[in-house]
Amino acid sequence: MSLQHKIHRTANAPTSPPDETETAVAQALIDLENSVPDLKSELRPLQISAAREVDVRGGKKAIVVFVPVPQLKAFHKVQARYVLSWSCRPATAGHR
Repeated sequence: MSLQHKIHRTANAPTSPPDETETAVAQALIDLENSVPDLKSELRPLQISAAREVDVRGGKKAIVVFVPVPQLKAFHKVQARYVLSWSCRPATAGHR
């Protein structure tokens, strides 16, 4: 599956092309889908609408991922594994 299929712009999402953060999140979804066979069927239909990097306390950064409302429940099912996989990845392009 390509990055374009993982980023689905909904009515409230920005109309601009995907930025570096959105591309990294979409790639992480694809990587997780390819590396964890038991999650593949759950991750394949999931898409994001947008992703933003925000500053939090202590000088750290967090990534807020926006998802289409109909897919929210499905994201909640795989959220723990997805976040664990994302946070364990080596920092790429300034993201952690």
